[in-house]
Formats: sequence, structure tokens, C-alpha cells
Amino acid sequence: MTPPIPPSGEGDVTELVRGVWASALDRPVSMSDDFFELGGDSLTALAVASAVARATGRVVPDAWLYRHPRLVDAARALLRPPAAATDAPVALERPGRHPVSFQQEGLLSVIGHIGGSHRYQVAYAVALASSVDPGRLRAAWGRMPQRHPALATRLVRTANGPAQDVCAVPLPLELVAPSGQVPVGAATDRWASDAIPLDGPLARVGLVQTAGERRLVLAAHQLVMDPWSWALLLADLTALYENPDAGGAPELAYGDYARWQRTHLTGQVFDRHLDFWQGQAKGFPAAGVRLPGAPRPAGPAGPAARLSVQVPGGLVSGLEERARSMGASLFEVLLGLFHLVVGQWSGQDDVLIASATASRTVPGVEDVVGFFVNGRFTRARVTAGTVADVVDRVRHFWRAADDHRELHLEKTLFDLGRPDMANIKFSLNTVPGFTRLPALGGRPLRAVPVTGTASARRHVSVGLTRTAGALAGAVTYRTDVIDRDAVAALIATFDQALRAFAADPDQPAVLRHP
Repeated sequence: MTPPIPPSGEGDVTELVRGVWASALDRPVSMSDDFFELGGDSLTALAVASAVARATGRVVPDAWLYRHPRLVDAARALLRPPAAATDAPVALERPGRHPVSFQQEGLLSVIGHIGGSHRYQVAYAVALASSVDPGRLRAAWGRMPQRHPALATRLVRTANGPAQDVCAVPLPLELVAPSGQVPVGAATDRWASDAIPLDGPLARVGLVQTAGERRLVLAAHQLVMDPWSWALLLADLTALYENPDAGGAPELAYGDYARWQRTHLTGQVFDRHLDFWQGQAKGFPAAGVRLPGAPRPAGPAGPAARLSVQVPGGLVSGLEERARSMGASLFEVLLGLFHLVVGQWSGQDDVLIASATASRTVPGVEDVVGFFVNGRFTRARVTAGTVADVVDRVRHFWRAADDHRELHLEKTLFDLGRPDMANIKFSLNTVPGFTRLPALGGRPLRAVPVTGTASARRHVSVGLTRTAGALAGAVTYRTDVIDRDAVAALIATFDQALRAFAADPDQPAVLRHP
């Protein structure tokens, strides 16, 4: 890691920040520009903070861009004395036993809570060009577990609780050649759906090959993988494919991050974070948002179905314009409007929504593979003032909570004794590295979908992704607690709310039932 920038280098710092902003936002940037008014959101802010931390060697605070959204102020803030070196993870021996992170602890609590009714596995796939050489690909992948030890991790139980073992064993590229006329998509889904045991390697990779197409598929337990990590793996794999002697292996591993959490987020620091979330959750029903229709008995997980959601590019542009005018990000506007819509849908003025957020907030972890995604919740009243006021309340809550996002949502809920309180979720997935995938064999990789599990924990979960200026995604809902028609009504009301806000954000916020 490069040494910290000296205080006399204000011009250099400004140009560095300007370059990182311009790359992340894909547009020119001036000294007076506001990061969020240019279209930045929370995950983009995290990517920028990670890039700046990597380039400067400084600890970049979680709320850096929220506190200093203008370029000139953000650059000057970096000239202040850096945090002590003890605030960053330290690289230790990789093979061997390591503590679990707070993210992993929270997820293990959920697994124990729900039993076998839902599997926390993720799968990603890319289509390969015919020019890709399988032998070179296999050789390149063979180096990946050593460079990214999370791939070779298994879970163990100890007298002090769960731990993760990093095994110095190979993780081969499995050749999957389905017989007969099985379509490549079906073969991919079938291979990726096999259960991954916790006591074995928590990730596996396959090369699915049919007459029409070849796909590289990664299946992993969520304990060791998130979307950002998949993008990192693809970038590193393509580099090793082109140059087997390529350097650039991460200095840190996920076990180093987990150990940092366990030593840094303890005592009064941990209590301060937990006290914040406890105060925000006070008085909210332990069962979560009330769903429309007659109440049904609900276990901690159940069967699920999906309905698609589309937000056209023209409407997204209108929402971004409104967001810029009020100093908010697109995500904050969407989240605020979803709060209002859930209130209208449920007839409940007090609404609590869970969301996913990245947690790569300390130097050195921006290129580490592992489970960094955190969850957190926002809570707001949705009937006081105008719709813009509701959005503004959600925006303020989200930013105030940024200093406390290191605690994983599930761990927090279990520590508060309310594991099922956050039963509704909304996320906007903007993963750095997914917008422009690297090339392999002379052609860019192409992401292809992998069918997920047919079960869910949340009663309703919305996930949207930015695609060519528009937003696309799905609502996943528990079929044992909510009807399809009720979910379709939620989607229709959300669409109406987006269009109404783009036209006039100052209309009154009222509970109009769909």
C-alpha cells in the first residue's frame, strides 16, 4: 500500500479524487460538483472511497462523501492526519483457523433459526467465447484459491463457537458435460443448485459445456461470497489467463478482515453501534410490517415466487433529476418512495425496511474476496408532510446510520432479540465491475442468469439493477404469507409513486390504499 499523501499535496489530492470520481461516475467533474448531485449512490460512494484508500494508504471514513459531497471539500478532508495504523486489518498467515466475521455470525444465526427451509447459496455465471482455451483456463483457476483463500474455506465448530478454516487444498475446475440435448441454461441451474455443505469447501467452480455454448459457473455459500467478490474473481482470472505470472494478489484475506472486526469492534465501540440500532428499533413490532389480507402463520422461511419489476430509462432520468435537486442519491429516492408505498399497501404509518449495503470501508479490503455485504434497516413515518419530506426523512436516517453499518443486520436483530422484525427488503444493486466485464479469449465476458432457490426468508424483497439507464429486477415474495395479486398491487403502486414523484414531489403524503 502506498504511503499517505503529505498535507502539502492538496493539488495532487484534488486531481486524484477528481479522477476517481470521473471514472466511477463516467462523466467530467469540476471542483464545485456534488458527488450525489452527479448521480452517485451509496455503493458508488463505497467504490470511490475504496479506490482513494488504496491510492493514498489512508483510512477513509465510512461517511466521507456524505460529510463532504463537494469535490473540493472531499479532497481537503483527506489532508487531515490519517487514522492510526491499528485501525486497518493486518495480513497474517492464510492457511489455518480464523474467527468468523460479524456478517458470517449473523448469517449462521439465521441458518440456525430457519433450519433447512432455505439455503443461503449464490451462483454466478458468464458465457465464454469459443476461443477460450480450457487448459489455460483451468491453469489460471488453479492459482485462485491461493490468491483468494475464501474459496478454500470450510466452517468448523469449536468450544468458543464457529470458526473458519482455510485449507491449503486445490479447488479444481469441474468439467460439466450434460448428456443428450440438455440446454446449457438448464445444465447450469442443475449444477449450481447442488447443496454446498458447511464442513467442506464453501465454493466450487464448473465449466458447463454443451454443443451450443460454454459457461463458467461459480456456486458458493453466501458465507464466503458476494457480488463484488465475483467481479473481483473474474478480473483476476482473466489477468492470470493472459499472463500466468501476473502479480497483483491481494495483500489481505477475508480472515484478516474478520480478525480486525473482532478486535476493533468490541467493548464500547460495539455497544455504541448496538445502542444506535436498538434505539431505532424501539417500539416497532417484532413481527415486522403488517401484510395486507388476513394474517397467516409464518415460519422463519418459506416457499417463494417472483414478479418482475421494470423502471424505464426516461423515468429513471426524471427521478435522478429530482434526487439532485434535493441532494439525494437515486437509491435514497427509491427507498423513500418504497417506504411510502409499503405504508399505503399495508395501511401502516410506521414503516421499517431492510436493505443491503456493502461494507468494504477499511483500507486493503477492496480487492479481497469474501462475504462483506451487510444489511441494515431504515425506519420512517410516511404520512407527515409531503412525499419529498418522506424521502428526506429516509435519506437522513440512511446517512445517520452509515457510521453504524459495520454491524450486520442479522447479527443486530438477533442481538436485539427480534430476528424477524425486518420482513420487507429493498435493494438497488450497483456492483463495481459488473457494468463492464473483462475480456477473455479476445471477447468480453457476458453475464448470464442462474436460477435461484425457490424459497425465501423475507416476506417481500425487491431487488433492482441498473441496466442501460433503466432499472430492472424482481419482487421475491413468500407464497405462504402473501398472495400474488397483493404483490402485483404493490408493484403497480410503486410504479405510480415513482411517476408521481418525478412529476411533483411536493404532493401530500397520505395512506392511499391500492
